[in-house]
Amino acid sequence: NKSRRLNFCSSVKYNKIADEDKKKALEYSWPNLTTIEAYSKRDQIFWEKEYIKHGTCCLPLYDQDAYFNLAVALKEKFDVLSILGKHGIRPGTTHLTSQNIANAIRSVTRGIPNISC
Repeated sequence: NKSRRLNFCSSVKYNKIADEDKKKALEYSWPNLTTIEAYSKRDQIFWEKEYIKHGTCCLPLYDQDAYFNLAVALKEKFDVLSILGKHGIRPGTTHLTSQNIANAIRSVTRGIPNISC
């Protein structure tokens, strides 16, 4: 549904992830690219922000644990960086449009990505 973006749908609070295996899986699949891994896993600010903004919109179907499990599973199924690379889209590439990126993702996922610049 492109008519309404799903953001901040609930006032549910983020619960820091204590399980080291889950943190390791998330750090691999959904890293915070703006800080070093140790701080990212300890503080979890990035994952908290993503869950509060988007994950709360999955309730009650997906609680926090299920939301992050789904994120990891989707990353394993659709490796977006690999998809983009196979279509010649790499960091630093010039003259790209959001449509170029959307077309590359759609060719593999068959879904319509919501991309804006």
